[in-house]
Amino acid sequence: MDKSWFTTKKISKNIYLTREMNFFEGNRANIWLIKGPRKDVVIDCGLGVCNLRQHFEHIGLISPADSVDEKPCDVVCTHVHFDHSGGAHHFDNVFIHEDDQPGLQHGKVVETLNYVKSSHFYVKPYPEFSASSYKVPPTNCRSLSDESCIDLGDGKELKVIHVPGHTKGSIALYYEPEGALFSGDFVYECGHGRNLLDWLPTSSVPDYVSSAKMMCDWLVNHDVSMVYPGHFELISQQRMQDLLCEYIEANSHCCTQVCSLPFKALVTAFFFMGCHHFCPC
Repeated sequence: MDKSWFTTKKISKNIYLTREMNFFEGNRANIWLIKGPRKDVVIDCGLGVCNLRQHFEHIGLISPADSVDEKPCDVVCTHVHFDHSGGAHHFDNVFIHEDDQPGLQHGKVVETLNYVKSSHFYVKPYPEFSASSYKVPPTNCRSLSDESCIDLGDGKELKVIHVPGHTKGSIALYYEPEGALFSGDFVYECGHGRNLLDWLPTSSVPDYVSSAKMMCDWLVNHDVSMVYPGHFELISQQRMQDLLCEYIEANSHCCTQVCSLPFKALVTAFFFMGCHHFCPC
């Protein structure tokens, strides 16, 4: 493994951010680690081209898997796409929402997407790497549902919020002890809410709008000190609310979904056949 593939920094007392800096920024996912009292949780796990678990062990953030006093470490994928689930197979305890679970369990191409090109890699993760052969492998994983809780010990829990739209099984995760909301690809800084990705093969505009409305109501009743998205930089609770309101407004007309159907069909074919039939890789 290229030891420089992952870059990790401390964001707060118990939250760390890891990125794959030698991969294209547009698809470079944020990998979050919460250090809990009795259990650690990794939220999303990158491409899987290098071993994320070994990286965390090497820098002393999680216990080696074979250590006598191993502290458990779970992985929770906010959704099934390759940039968030690709590294899950390096871990033993993997969780994902029940609607995305079959896609990861069986490594289904249309659901995981597997959209990588050689030009997306600024350096090869290892000498023999080939973008054309990349795919998310079938990964043993367990399912979560809306309002599921993951116990980190001493009464601290990570709570699941089902927010379908980007994928059927997209989730956000709320860690109340730090007022931290992990939003995955449900919302992130994209300039304007209309730019949130809702045209992928398993995306749904009506579901996205419903989730956005639900989350706007949820935000009013919960203390969120910071939003930790699946891509780019941290955003405030207010910025998240603004982006969601913009998305709702941009998709308030039924013609929006009808006009997007032919485009979505082309995108589905693109991923089903493999991007390498279309893209110079």
